Amino acid sequence: MNRCLTVRTQALFGGGKAKAAAKKAPAKKGGSRSTRGWTGGKETGGPQDLSQWYGPDRKLFLPSGLLETSDLPDYLNGELAGDYGYDPLGLGEDPDNLEKYRASEVLHARWAMLAAAGIIIPEGLQANGANIVGGTWFETGAEMLNGGTLNYFAVPWGIVNNPLPLILVTLIEVGLLGAVEKYRSEGSGPAGYSPGVGEFDESVFEGLDSLYPGGPFDPLGLADDPEVLQELKVKEIKNGRLAMISVLGFFIQGYVTGEGPYANWSKHVADPFGYNLLTILTASGPMADVYFPSAKMNISRARI
Repeated sequence: MNRCLTVRTQALFGGGKAKAAAKKAPAKKGGSRSTRGWTGGKETGGPQDLSQWYGPDRKLFLPSGLLETSDLPDYLNGELAGDYGYDPLGLGEDPDNLEKYRASEVLHARWAMLAAAGIIIPEGLQANGANIVGGTWFETGAEMLNGGTLNYFAVPWGIVNNPLPLILVTLIEVGLLGAVEKYRSEGSGPAGYSPGVGEFDESVFEGLDSLYPGGPFDPLGLADDPEVLQELKVKEIKNGRLAMISVLGFFIQGYVTGEGPYANWSKHVADPFGYNLLTILTASGPMADVYFPSAKMNISRARI
């Protein structure tokens, strides 16, 4: 049975051809050395065995018996953080493309983690009494286009009163993001200051990994230990992938229910059996107009 499933897996990922054994990753990434974790040690979850994330004995996206490292293509050798042996389209066959795709994935993952927080936190603050205009992510622009203004600096204990019009917010965002992307792509920029590092200029990044430079971007020194850095890379890409899926889910939920994720979560926690995926998709019953009037309208429009 297992052999049959393995053959099917080979056919799915390699056109039925047997793949060469995976290359062994460098010892520092795939070794059996345990780290104490960036939060401390055993009391915070125990040592982390890096061999479960890197190298030939790492975890794969299918359990042993259904997929083995010998079934994988050569380039999925466990050197990259988050390599679970999944590449059904063969996008990483070209080493140059693989490097570009990894950089794009990490950057999108970081943006998605920021976006997920930026979507949930303002809505949660507004729902709990904060004076935020358009706290629900897809209503912010509409509020401002209708003459509203945005208090640009929201903090958990209050709102800094600095109402800004949409055109000014747009210019600020374009200017800031444009400058950041220019500095990132060119590898140069103005001098700066970081806690724990002090003043620095662009020369501090010379010879460093462009994706994981550390230095001013790691003022707490969380990744000073190379073994801990490998562990943090795995945590980052796993949380980033989850965030990318979450943001996609926020878009779909917003369209279907007409509400933000915080409102969806609050209603589900208050009434798990009355407000869930099944009841939203059916959008019927005496409580439909109470829980999701927008969902009924959107679903009806989609069916038409």
